[in-house]
Amino acid sequence: MAGDEFDDIRQFEAKDTAERLPWGWLALLFGLILWGVYYAWAYTPPRWSQAAAYENEGAAVASSGTNILATVFFTAIAIAVAVALLVAVSHRKRPPKGG
Repeated sequence: MAGDEFDDIRQFEAKDTAERLPWGWLALLFGLILWGVYYAWAYTPPRWSQAAAYENEGAAVASSGTNILATVFFTAIAIAVAVALLVAVSHRKRPPKGG
């Protein structure tokens, strides 16, 4: 039968990654593990507290607008990337309807 090849799920499995993960996924996995260990070490209460961070940086934020400028800058970058992605997706060629 012509439709039998679609009934076997093994036909749809990726053969090249069946035994091991791609290096990009492994890099992401170990990077997230390392970041999590660092984050837990840096931001647990003996080394960091929200009250101390607020007291130490409150004067710096009030005296310079650097943090506010950085926040606006990074927000603008995110918006520009989102708009560029929307424009790129809306201008891509679509396959003809029907088949």
